[in-house]
Amino acid sequence: SIFLIVLGNSRMKYIELTIDQTQSTLFRCMTNAFRYFEGTTEEILFDNMKTIVDQAKSDFTEVVINSKAIQFAKDAGFKIITCRPYRPKTKGKVETLAKIMNRLKAYDYEFENLKELDNVVKQLNYQLNYEEKSQATDEKPIVLFEKEKEYLKPVNFEILENYSIPEKTYKVSNESMIKYHGIKYS
Repeated sequence: SIFLIVLGNSRMKYIELTIDQTQSTLFRCMTNAFRYFEGTTEEILFDNMKTIVDQAKSDFTEVVINSKAIQFAKDAGFKIITCRPYRPKTKGKVETLAKIMNRLKAYDYEFENLKELDNVVKQLNYQLNYEEKSQATDEKPIVLFEKEKEYLKPVNFEILENYSIPEKTYKVSNESMIKYHGIKYS
């Protein structure tokens, strides 16, 4: 399977091609987006995705955000905001970014490998930010973003790099030992 991570602020978008939907991949893509935008915002709105939310809000329970996601947000310097179920205002903001996926359908099967598809995604990202005008403002997103960029918070990328390292799992033997680099540990 192939997935796209679409992140954006009120003006600019960042799209990255991925081959999985793991939490470490999400954190890597977010770190790359922070580099692209040269900072982060005070708050980031998330859909109720499993890599961020352990339990979605319902009539009887509050939203439970994953502890690793909370720590990532603290280290990156933003607050996690989740979409409220059945609220078009917040859900619409997230779904608007998801519509970008429909634009890629025009390229259906017109690429031979992942590298070519990645180039298509990068080209679309460039078009959205530097060539196309916003319907709301009649300006290119980059023009408006340059005015707003000063309000972004700096990010410590050295700390965030640790979040994109996938966790390893080990099988415990009948002897209650795991094997790591050819040596058994209890």
